[in-house]
Amino acid sequence: MINYVSMESSLASFATGSRSRAVMNEISMAIMKQTLEQQEAVGQALIEMIQQTPMPDGTGQIINTAA
Repeated sequence: MINYVSMESSLASFATGSRSRAVMNEISMAIMKQTLEQQEAVGQALIEMIQQTPMPDGTGQIINTAA
């Protein structure tokens, strides 16, 4: 009888631990996805900012090789 209770307790403990790990993995994945989306948005905003920056006249046309 004691062996049976012990086995049942072990199975319950394993199931609880397994579900707990699954939930933690889901939370970690959600956080990683949110972080990736934020980084992508920041990168896109940076690209747009660079593209909208006016270039001074003559930029890229004259190269100073003496510098």
